[in-house]
Amino acid sequence: VPLLYEGRVVGAISAQSYEPAAYQEDDLEILQGIADLAAAAIKNARYVTELEVRRREAERIEEIGRALTSSLDTTQVLRKVIDAVRELMAADGSSVWLLKGMECRVAASGGEAGLPEGVKWHLTERMHQALVEDRRALIVEDIPRSAIFPRDLAKVGGAESGIVVPLLLENEVAGALSAMRLTTRGFRQDDVETLLRLAGQASVALANARLHQDIQALSLTDPLTGLPNRRHLDMHLAREMAAARRGRELCVVLFDLDNFKILNDRLGHVAGDQILQAFGQILLTETRAMNLAARFGGDEFVSVLSDIPQEGAELHASRIQARVARDPKLAGYGVSV
Repeated sequence: VPLLYEGRVVGAISAQSYEPAAYQEDDLEILQGIADLAAAAIKNARYVTELEVRRREAERIEEIGRALTSSLDTTQVLRKVIDAVRELMAADGSSVWLLKGMECRVAASGGEAGLPEGVKWHLTERMHQALVEDRRALIVEDIPRSAIFPRDLAKVGGAESGIVVPLLLENEVAGALSAMRLTTRGFRQDDVETLLRLAGQASVALANARLHQDIQALSLTDPLTGLPNRRHLDMHLAREMAAARRGRELCVVLFDLDNFKILNDRLGHVAGDQILQAFGQILLTETRAMNLAARFGGDEFVSVLSDIPQEGAELHASRIQARVARDPKLAGYGVSV
């Protein structure tokens, strides 16, 4: 007789005898009743097993969530996301993609089927429609033959099947999280739900990490001019002085705007702020990227010049003075330095 499970035939139960004509119609009914009981038992056992799997999964996601939110470093957060996907979904690879318009970049990756970090490509229309416009998951069962993945990308990493879900930051799609396997038809709908939960955890952790980075940047930046502030300058000088003690050349140039208080009182604070901003921009453009231009405080600014002899520092100061004298706004206000 058939063994039915949720309306589908999943097997059969049979009875045999060495005697001919040993069974009657009543025996068939009894055997079918046994089969129905067996199907119910199988259903209950599977349900209990599924509950246990979900319980363990929920515990792991909670643990992973705590681990993610404990880190304020974006790189560490992304690494933990990748490890969580591979562990919880038994994936052969996982990647975090960051989006900028239609361009996509792999920010973090891990596993045999993970995409190389730093790889860039343009989303296909179908992928953009699903991830960005519809904000839904994509299951791709045969990546090499699918039109969803860009053709060149499908050859990288060796994955045969995958899931990609959107990664939201401040209610905007900022990227995507993927799980890949080296076999075709490797994922189910349950896997999509798991990856979506992990993406939610990752979004919160990334938002926390970005907020921390923004706050840290603000604490080291002068809000008026956008230049490094006194705290940033002190940290930079400590490193450069240590290098100077080991023999590296170092010059520090202090700039002071002449009679700035008088100008500020006469012209007003708005004009005073514009003067400071204009001078800060000149100082920044005249300072090499390897060096530091900072606001020391008030109308005083500093250039920290590494690997430059005193003559070079004096030339740097002269160039700044000449730029100030030629600048229409600063010259118009009568600013000198």
